[in-house]
Amino acid sequence: MVDDNFSSITSAMKRYLSYKVYKIEFASRDEQAGLKQWEEKDGVDFWDGAGHRIMIHPDLQQDFESFLVSNHISHEVIIDDVETTIEAERNYNNEYRKAKLASGRSTVDFDHFWNTQEIYDYIDELAVEYPNLVSVEVIGHTEENREIKSITITSTSGQVNGTKPVIFIDGGIHAREWAGVMSVVYLIHELVEHSYEYEDMFENDWVIVPVANPDGYEYSHLTDRLWRKNRFRSSIQCTGVDLNRNFAYQWRLGSNRCSITYGGRIPSSEKETQALVALMERYRSSLVLYLAVHTYGNMILYPFAYASPFVPVDNAAEHAAIGERARDAVLAVGGPNYIVGNSAYVLYSAYGTSTDYAVGRAGFQYGYTLELTGGGSTGFDLPASELLNVAHATFQIFRSMSSDI
Repeated sequence: MVDDNFSSITSAMKRYLSYKVYKIEFASRDEQAGLKQWEEKDGVDFWDGAGHRIMIHPDLQQDFESFLVSNHISHEVIIDDVETTIEAERNYNNEYRKAKLASGRSTVDFDHFWNTQEIYDYIDELAVEYPNLVSVEVIGHTEENREIKSITITSTSGQVNGTKPVIFIDGGIHAREWAGVMSVVYLIHELVEHSYEYEDMFENDWVIVPVANPDGYEYSHLTDRLWRKNRFRSSIQCTGVDLNRNFAYQWRLGSNRCSITYGGRIPSSEKETQALVALMERYRSSLVLYLAVHTYGNMILYPFAYASPFVPVDNAAEHAAIGERARDAVLAVGGPNYIVGNSAYVLYSAYGTSTDYAVGRAGFQYGYTLELTGGGSTGFDLPASELLNVAHATFQIFRSMSSDI
């Protein structure tokens, strides 16, 4: 049965044969700005947002390379065929699941990328096993009627009672960012199953949405590995809204409904956005820290993202200091050297983002977008064999920030 299901899934998958990924090294911000003209072209995908890793359709590769050469932009091809990396990842996940099923093992592991059902089954089990620590609820439903679940972790009988600061985290708002989702699941695992090791972290209450975009996340597993948006039918020809452009703070209407960054017809139009906003509102009086977990780029970014030149958040110095201490915590365990800075300055300007909404309107004192380690030459995300290293490094960010607020 596993083999039959896998065959039907792989036959339906979108293929990326001969798509290339270019690594770009900018000599100046002007070069970076000049390359942005390519971002809205069909067949062009900025994997890391800033334009350091760009996937190009085969039909555009000659023109793209000519543009880079004529503008003296340093570059190299780091993936010659994207489909090869996707197939390797898919085969690994499939073989791992088959081996686990055959062995009868039911232990939690971080050796493969979990799908939505695996994640939901796990957090539901935690709620049963640790009722004094965990509560799980359905906070909304998607366009395809999938549940959007949150998990609350607190030492006050599994319920937030307003006596402690709330840390609010979501993962997977962009469907293809699997390592971000798994790093959030790892946080849940450590907080609950090893709670005795992290008493300091329970000075806060944790409200976590591990899969903020279930439709998109499943679609990226079953049909298109590089799908980013949700699955709302935005036009006759196009599907999907970028949920991280759909929040009601400095939102802008985009003209291209097929764009990978299309922000919806109105702010907060999407069911996933509405679910997150309603959950934030419920805990408004206790909200302190918001973390949106993404991949990739090794960045700790703080508001605001909506303007270029950038508009700093009022407590930018505090944001920077907290971010730098989190970066140092990652370095202390042998992790990468994260860049810390304003989102619009370090990465790019973006309208209607969740982090801008969190700080600008929802009442959080601090908010960050975490861009975790990506796959580089091995694909969009890192290989599953390296997942635990990234999740462990990301956990240091969570722990450092929780002690800093």
